[in-house]
Parts: sequence; C-alpha cells; structure tokens
Amino acid sequence: LFRSSPSSVALAPAIESECKCPMWSCCCTDAGAEGEITVKEQLANQTLVKTEKALGEDEIPPSQSTDGCTQPASQIYEVDLEVEHEDVCGLTLDTTNDTFPIVKTMKGAAQAWNNACPSGMEIKLYDRLLKVEDEDVVSHGIAQKLESKDKKKLKLTFKRPVEKELLLKKPGQLGITINYKKSSLGIWIATLGEGLVMSWNQANPDKAVREDDRIIAVNGVRGDSNTIVTRLRENCDTVILTVLSY
Repeated sequence: LFRSSPSSVALAPAIESECKCPMWSCCCTDAGAEGEITVKEQLANQTLVKTEKALGEDEIPPSQSTDGCTQPASQIYEVDLEVEHEDVCGLTLDTTNDTFPIVKTMKGAAQAWNNACPSGMEIKLYDRLLKVEDEDVVSHGIAQKLESKDKKKLKLTFKRPVEKELLLKKPGQLGITINYKKSSLGIWIATLGEGLVMSWNQANPDKAVREDDRIIAVNGVRGDSNTIVTRLRENCDTVILTVLSY
C-alpha cells in the first residue's frame, strides 16, 4: 500500500482489527483544532503527514464496475448570507489542504441560511468553498476574505462533492499517496499513479476519482482521519473506498 514519511508523529490509539497490515504506518501530533478557521481567526499551521507511494511489481487486474449507473455531477451553488454587525458567517472550514477549503461546521448566519433556504441549497459538511464575493479562494488568507466588517450580506459559492464507492481487489498496490492532519475531515488523495485506483478509473470513468478527493471510509468504516488511516493498513484482499469526489 504505502510506506510512511520519515517525518511523522503520535497517532491516536490504533483501532484493533483481525487483519493487520505491516506495510506502512503514519502518526501525527495532537493538533486540537489546528487546520481549521472560523472566519476571523487563522490558526497556526500544523505539520502535514504525507505518505509516499510504494508501488510493487504485482500484476494489477482491472477493477470491475459494480453497476451501470451514471454518477451525478458535482453541484455548484451560491448562497447569500445575512451577516449582522460583528457576526461572522458561522462557518468553520477545514483548511488542512492548502488549496481546498471545505466546510467543517455551521452555525450563526450559515445555519440561518440552511433553516430558510430552498430544499437542496443547504450548506453541507464537506462542501468546498470556491468563491467569496465572486473571487476564487484557497485556504491561505481565506479568513480575511470572510470577515464581515461593514457588510450586511456575504455571497459565497460552494461545490458539493459526489460520493463514490470503489471496489478494489488485490493483488496490487493502491498507487496513491494521501495527505492528512489529525484535525482533517477524512484524508485526501495527494497524487494518483499506476495501481488499483488508476485501474478502477480506467474501467469506471463515470466513477473515477482524482487528486484532492476525500477518502471518508474504508471497508464501510467511517471516522476521523486516524481511523481511516488505520483501516488502510489492514491486510485485506478487497478494499472498498468511499470517496467524496469534487
């Protein structure tokens, strides 16, 4: 699967399982709420844990499509938040991926929008923030862009991911590297090379995943980033990845 980066740190206790995989391990320091922002506050950076590919010479059989259904496209939508006085917009963003801020929690003006907006237009967990007032944004500097100041309304553009399930059968390596921090929502695909995931993409183009997509479950088990990494270490013949694709 992977081997760990030489610069690593303490993980939460590993989840016990019947099948353990000695191929790789990762760890990280207790980051608390680092790697997220609540509009007016940019928290200190946290060490990123990055795994490295360890591609083998195994013959990689193509993955088979589980059904003939076409996956829906990611949805892009706009919201106009009513921001009063010093009230922030009410969003906490996961900014652990430098170029890819996503929604982590909602309250205040954001929750008020969700309570009153048309069905299907709610801001949801994992939605990617694309623009603030029609200006493209990345994680760096986003807190300043979201400050309400004298504005009474704040226009935000989001992208909602599509959940995809990949059924991968060994032998073979996944062929991906992953990045995450302890405070991350899931783990994200940093690079995608030759391996089971690329074979899946080629065999299932309507269910293909890409770099920056988030892995949120492994073999049906969801949880924090440490839980997901632990599950990836298990030595199982079949790996089912649940991925939010943007």
